[in-house]
Amino acid sequence: MESIQEPSRKLTTVAGMVMFGTLLSRITGFLRTVLITTQMKPMGYSDEFILAFTLPDLIYDLLAGGAIAAAFVPILSTYLTKGKERVGWKAISTFMNLSVVILVILEIIFFIFTDGFLGVLASGYKEGTSGDKDLLIKLTRILLLNAPFMMMAGQMNGILNSYKRFAITAFGPVIYNICTIISIAIFGAKSAELTAWGVVMGGAVFFAIQFTGAFRHFTYYRPKLFLKSNAFSKLINQAIPSLISSTIIEVNVIISRSYATFYESGMVTLLTNANRTWQLPLGIFAQSIGIALLPTLSEQYADEKPDEFKQVLYNGLKTVFLLSLATSVVMMILSDDIIRVLFKWGDSGSEYDVFYGGLCLLGYSATLVFSSTIALMTRAFYSIHDSKTPLFGGVFGIAILYMLNAAFNKYTSIGIAGTALAYSISAFFIMMIYILAFRKKTGIDIITDNFGYIVKSVISVIPAGLITFGLKILVRPDVNSKLSQILALCVPAAGGIGLYWLILLKMKTPEITYINNLVLSRLKLGNRR
Repeated sequence: MESIQEPSRKLTTVAGMVMFGTLLSRITGFLRTVLITTQMKPMGYSDEFILAFTLPDLIYDLLAGGAIAAAFVPILSTYLTKGKERVGWKAISTFMNLSVVILVILEIIFFIFTDGFLGVLASGYKEGTSGDKDLLIKLTRILLLNAPFMMMAGQMNGILNSYKRFAITAFGPVIYNICTIISIAIFGAKSAELTAWGVVMGGAVFFAIQFTGAFRHFTYYRPKLFLKSNAFSKLINQAIPSLISSTIIEVNVIISRSYATFYESGMVTLLTNANRTWQLPLGIFAQSIGIALLPTLSEQYADEKPDEFKQVLYNGLKTVFLLSLATSVVMMILSDDIIRVLFKWGDSGSEYDVFYGGLCLLGYSATLVFSSTIALMTRAFYSIHDSKTPLFGGVFGIAILYMLNAAFNKYTSIGIAGTALAYSISAFFIMMIYILAFRKKTGIDIITDNFGYIVKSVISVIPAGLITFGLKILVRPDVNSKLSQILALCVPAAGGIGLYWLILLKMKTPEITYINNLVLSRLKLGNRR
């Protein structure tokens, strides 16, 4: 029994550190989003600034994205476990060198044909409904210079995670966000172009930090292409499907933004704000735990320890489900209050923006549970060297998303909120595909094994939701007072989540102890510092 529990105990401290770093990263990233709304939206070019990241982000997903989790970490971790570090680095070196060559080609193509690509990716601008397409093209070409830094920083993250050096990967993005925040704060209300150049400088700093941390592990790096290496064959077989999968995720975002360009100016910004909001807890809960899970799962799979593998996976899934379920319910009920507190500052926002932003967040909120499960299941597939299933699930999801967006746009009057709702529905279908496919591949039946836990959590969240809704009605904000807005948000949220936590404690749910240990591990570490 001791051997089964040991990986989970080690994981607690690691996940706690990653969660804390992710929290800081998400908070600073959120501040960046808020500043785009407050500084750039009043100037009329926030939509263009957001859309300008489309092609650079696409490059990242094509050349790094899912390959970091699906190929770098599992493959290198496996060879490190077997004492074959040099062999693992042949694969890593080859992949990194190839990605640089492809990067240069893509940068040239996207820079020359920017207008044509944006005619498809921001199709509402092509129709001339709203927006400044010339500015969008200029900003896109500037931000394309940021893509190399982000791609190489992502690869450094994969190397660091393989060696279980999570601190730099967790806290490095905070520096990037701070650099971007400074750029927006100084130039956001003056010049979109100068702001974009500031983002590029922030990307360069981000890469420098990650490279400094990873450099000591470059002993076996070679500027060569070991194309006939068996290790590289394994890596590329893992990487290609996962790169396509991560690109599909970006395509989902592109579809949503593209539909948003058909609505009035500013709707891209409102949709993005809602999207960033629900992704804040996703990053803190699911992605941080998933990052800590992957090397451990990969090692247990390589060492053929199915019981330990299953135990660690279930601990992660249960913890994430417990956290995301309550957050999702509270987010649905308080959607407009959340948007008001986060994005309405002085004259930079209106109750009109709050209403539509709240509708978008309401549509997105349900996906928190689905996407959190998808995030962990994706890591589980990668740990067993299966990147094809996430690919097939992603392809199916993008088809569902496209059809739902078209249907909501044509046959309903819910406007931009339909784009958010379509995303949630498609995420549910992807989640079910992953769970069923994992059962077929490994024999691990996640739903049946954890059905009692799922029912218990759902029963616990119902009274918490009712309390949240009741307090929301009783405590209404003065829309002109930020303090009043914060109180109107915090009181219902604290009441609902507090009751949820109390019920789970009374029911002696083991994951409560695990979560408390995550928090306590960070507090103890903070006190030592």
